[in-house]
Amino acid sequence: MHPPRIAFVGALYHITVRCNNREFYFQEEKDFETYLDILFRTKKIYKIKVHAYCITSNHVHLMLSTPEENTLSSFMQYLNGNYSKAYNKLHNKTGRFWGGRFYSTIIESETQFFNTLTYIELNMARAKAVEDPKDWKWSSYHAHAFGKEDRVLDFHPLYNEIGRDSLERQQNYRNMVYGQMEEKGLLHDPSLTRGIVMGSESFVTSILHLFQGKYSFYSHRKLIACKQDSFCINRPHRNLPLLS
Repeated sequence: MHPPRIAFVGALYHITVRCNNREFYFQEEKDFETYLDILFRTKKIYKIKVHAYCITSNHVHLMLSTPEENTLSSFMQYLNGNYSKAYNKLHNKTGRFWGGRFYSTIIESETQFFNTLTYIELNMARAKAVEDPKDWKWSSYHAHAFGKEDRVLDFHPLYNEIGRDSLERQQNYRNMVYGQMEEKGLLHDPSLTRGIVMGSESFVTSILHLFQGKYSFYSHRKLIACKQDSFCINRPHRNLPLLS
């Protein structure tokens, strides 16, 4: 059973979507480039901000916000549908590209922004596909850590606060990332991909109360202390392997 999706104007989301049957469909440079082209076009149409991304060989992570309109579902439908058509045309194929519904986790920006940002951009290092996140070409890490121009990316205000200028922000962000790699290791955090809402206790409680009267699914959900100073509402257990 899929829980009703929680979405509203002003929300910040961590999105995860995987290829059908977890197949490794992203292989050629054109596959990745075409996805970024369509992502850029789609964010302009639906007035979405893209604060981070990582395109892997078999799934995609995005950090998005909807500052003006509640367009998340329309945005993802357009993005996934148009990329599937483009991929099939490029490779002379037919059939499904994506493996069903996308996952969305609402993030409380003040407490979870950097946890989620580094989780996304460390994805391929955590999977041991590369030793250093700078070695994976298809993520927003290069813009955050080294200032590479990226037309898809919208720097989040919290990122802009970590330095007085772009060079200081990049250095401070690199220090943050390598500090996590050294001190915490590259451990998978299931709450970042299976959680429906994640943040402080007061934030998660307020969202839960808001939707309990609207959807029966949420009337019996409880808060879970998923890590220090953080709480979440989790999806039902499905005995599925977690995405990294």
